[in-house]
Amino acid sequence: MSMMSQRSHLTDSEAWRVVGRLEGCQIQAEVDQAVGVSQSKISRIWNRFLELGSAGRRPGQGLRQATTPNEDRYLVLTARRYRNMNATLLQQRLRSATGTTV
Repeated sequence: MSMMSQRSHLTDSEAWRVVGRLEGCQIQAEVDQAVGVSQSKISRIWNRFLELGSAGRRPGQGLRQATTPNEDRYLVLTARRYRNMNATLLQQRLRSATGTTV
């Protein structure tokens, strides 16, 4: 498996390094090999920098929390009470008790 397929995202400092290399007149193909990510990711970082003036990730990106703190507590208590219950059964029990699908 290549390094490019293993990386999920760059840290802010790595993204700024990409911007610095591009501002230093390196082409995207050279930068992607030096940093170890795909050329499309380099392109997205550069476009984000041009549009927003920032290379870092925007706040709020990623998945939302599926459960509330009370539902989390319910899951923990149920898992402790029924130690042999698997994740699927916990999920079904949460859905029947609260209507929340995880």
